[in-house]
Amino acid sequence: MIVDEPQVQCPFCRGFMPGWLSRYPGKACTLCERPLLLVPSASSVRHRSILSALDVAKVIMLPVMVGATISFGFGRLGIDGFAQIVAASLLAWGMIDVWDGTAGLKTGIDKVKKQIRRGAAARKMSIAKTIFGLSSTILGGLGLLMAS
Repeated sequence: MIVDEPQVQCPFCRGFMPGWLSRYPGKACTLCERPLLLVPSASSVRHRSILSALDVAKVIMLPVMVGATISFGFGRLGIDGFAQIVAASLLAWGMIDVWDGTAGLKTGIDKVKKQIRRGAAARKMSIAKTIFGLSSTILGGLGLLMAS
């Protein structure tokens, strides 16, 4: 996913899209409408890589949850603090799933792990993601209200 090429490939749907002409580090894929990030490449100073912003956000949330669980287990984090972190994580993951699900409903493209679905199968999975995301968002919001 080198950006110096005239055609770059979306890391989410694997579709080709025009080169990165914007000076901003964020852009939506022209095919699947998922948010993408332009980040410096680890292998070269002159090249940059394109990452899915939704995947990056989910990966960032994992160490937060692991750290909170370990801190709670060792007694460094109280019950209220742990509940707030879990509720905030549910809220964040829910919003990510709602965004992903609604984009899949609109475009008919969905990805689970490394399998890309298109058409009716993608829309069914997108409906499930949207419902799950809304449930997580509501549960996370209620959890934050109750924990504060």
